[in-house]
Amino acid sequence: MARIDFRPLWTIEVQHAFFGGACDAIEFLVPPSTQRALAGAHAIARQRDGRLHVLYEADESAQPLSPLAGRSFLFGLRPREPSFDLITVPLGLSPGDAALWRNAPDADALTGPAAVRMSGEQLRIEPRSSQRPLTLRLFDATDTQRAQNMLNIGDEAWTPLGLFTRGIWRIEEDDGNAPPQSWRLQVEPELAGAWGLLELTVDAGHIAAGHAFTLSFAARTDTLRYYVVASRFGEAEFNQVQVLDNGFAAESRPAIQFNRVLPAAFGAGHLAPGLLDPTGGARIALFEAQASVARRARGPSGLELHRNGDVLVGHLPQPGADRADAQFVVHLSQS
Repeated sequence: MARIDFRPLWTIEVQHAFFGGACDAIEFLVPPSTQRALAGAHAIARQRDGRLHVLYEADESAQPLSPLAGRSFLFGLRPREPSFDLITVPLGLSPGDAALWRNAPDADALTGPAAVRMSGEQLRIEPRSSQRPLTLRLFDATDTQRAQNMLNIGDEAWTPLGLFTRGIWRIEEDDGNAPPQSWRLQVEPELAGAWGLLELTVDAGHIAAGHAFTLSFAARTDTLRYYVVASRFGEAEFNQVQVLDNGFAAESRPAIQFNRVLPAAFGAGHLAPGLLDPTGGARIALFEAQASVARRARGPSGLELHRNGDVLVGHLPQPGADRADAQFVVHLSQS
């Protein structure tokens, strides 16, 4: 009986600074078209522990059963949690765009994210430009023009007739005044709603020893703001209240310094004093970090609220994956 031997081609790992390294924040989607393409290449894709593994079937001399060099495979990407956007530096994409990573022009490294729009086989092309009239041209993967249409005032989109084959298309927008602008359209019905795409092309070096790719995400940063609302505090004792970072040395990080801001100096990005204290009888001070702080699954520890050497609050809250901002209100009261 012939022995089936699968050898590693690629391993794709997700790293996110919020989690401190490798994580399973992104799910890899293998659409039916990619499954068929992999099967035709005697290869398989498996997801385990947050990583995507692509393996190929090899003969007794460790050579692939099917030619692999130059073949491309498309995978979808989907955050596992809706909070992904809250912990991640924005990718800089426009509404309606998906993120695309590719191992091109460097076969051994991922580049991106680039902007791509997704579609099923029936196209509806909504241009990026608001100029009218606007000429739209549709080019296939060989960069051959397949269709053209003009949008006039009041036209929002173009729906070319017929069904369009899977793969890469290029849309060119021409308002007649500036050089035409182009963007990529990916026709892939099973991935039409995907958050992102990963397109990998096999290099001969990958076959010989396998290759590891890393999809990296930076953590969103916030300005920590602690609003202290104190009832029945005298002015002198309230002026002794302060936020201190007593955890920086143990965590080998720079100390977080805070400015004390009074309500009279609150700006548009601050919470309104009337919202913090509707009765108007409390004393209010904002302790605002002097520099933004990156979000972490386990945020900086040792942020404490003190008064005259006494710890009033030992662990001030941190923005995690469930908050849209880093503004916190701390209520103090004396009997």
